[in-house]
Amino acid sequence: MRPPDPMAEERAPARRTWYRRTPVNLGELAVQTSAVVFGILLALGINSWYDGRKDRALVDSAMQSVQAEIARNRDAVLEHQRHMQAMADVMAERNPADAAPRSCMAWDGWSGLSEPMLLDTAYELAIVTQALAKMPFADASRIGEAYGSQRYIQDMYDKAGEMLISERPAPLAMCVGIAREIGHASGSLAERYGALLEQAPR
Repeated sequence: MRPPDPMAEERAPARRTWYRRTPVNLGELAVQTSAVVFGILLALGINSWYDGRKDRALVDSAMQSVQAEIARNRDAVLEHQRHMQAMADVMAERNPADAAPRSCMAWDGWSGLSEPMLLDTAYELAIVTQALAKMPFADASRIGEAYGSQRYIQDMYDKAGEMLISERPAPLAMCVGIAREIGHASGSLAERYGALLEQAPR
């Protein structure tokens, strides 16, 4: 058996290391970590500011559209109120109170319902685009209440209008009373619209 060669270890190639061990500079690591965290926070802040700016622009645009629609609807119901009240007054004036019942449309002074076309396009668009959800709660509530009142009055127009255009005979007082009640409802809706426009943010 051959004795071990003492020079064999010196002649063997050096092993390659896959990584180098270097000392860690904690100060440099802290600076790099802080820079990364600051960059992330800055990016998040810029993104939040941009989203907030877009939301404010969306809300402002929706509010302008709703206010314009409400103002237009208010003019329509005020005109409707004047028409219905004037028609009721003329019917009461031109016909004897004790006259035999007849269809409301047959009484002298009848001039039609002239039901207003009330829009809610801006309101529906504010819901679809989520602009209403991004508004202050008080503003969104006032808008919702105004359009809720609008739908209620529109239902009243339909039901009371059916009574006025019915062929069934009715006393003069009943026909005049229904016409005045419809006009009063339009006036109440106009007040609701006006309150919303007065409270709208400038």
